[in-house]
Amino acid sequence: MRRLEVALIVVVLAACSATGGTTQQPAKQAVPYQLSETGRRDLNLAQGYLELNQLDKASEWANKAVASDPKSADARVMVAMIAARNGDPKKASAEFDRALKLAPTNGAILNAHASWICQQGQPEQADQEFSLALQDPAYTKPVQALSNAGKCALGAGQLIKAEGYFRRALVLSPEDRTALYLMADTELRLGKIMEAQAFIQRRDDMESNAETLALAARIEDAAGNSLAAARYRKRLQIEFPDYVPTGEGAKQP
Repeated sequence: MRRLEVALIVVVLAACSATGGTTQQPAKQAVPYQLSETGRRDLNLAQGYLELNQLDKASEWANKAVASDPKSADARVMVAMIAARNGDPKKASAEFDRALKLAPTNGAILNAHASWICQQGQPEQADQEFSLALQDPAYTKPVQALSNAGKCALGAGQLIKAEGYFRRALVLSPEDRTALYLMADTELRLGKIMEAQAFIQRRDDMESNAETLALAARIEDAAGNSLAAARYRKRLQIEFPDYVPTGEGAKQP
């Protein structure tokens, strides 16, 4: 997950009365919690160590961020993500719960929690939270939530739902590499071979990538284009000689 944004709750304005003499006043907008300079520094260090998979150091700095800014939902989410990576679901769940109580409509936090509970085997609840994340007007990375929602649906075998999420992601960001790859994979599973070819070609045109080449070869196999499939596999051998396919790709030579 990329660096969390610090952008919180926009409350829906109260509806005005259609009749009568009084008009309801709009609800006040919640003020986003502002991290202290110390908390921001500690959180950034925790994020950096997490990206390096140095979990002990990441945990140390995340705990410092919580100590300096106990009301920061971002700090709580960082602790939760580190706990999840460490294989401690009980702690991860508790910290996610604390974060959501602090910022219940924060899109980035809802996205993070939804991604996690999907991995815990709760795709339906995750889907509801992804939808809530997308309703946050302050959330600046909706493509991430759409892609994650699509991945969750894909993992649950809900191919049509996954396809819809990836299409929405690509409307917002036509060159999103993750969404293009996942869309190609979904279309292949749905038997829409020409569409799968188009999406994987767009992804391959951006940057050479082992997973992309492996998927492209499988798509061409499904299309009956043995020569094209062989060309992709040749590229895979030359460009990524150490690549070991997993999942469905592992079934292919």
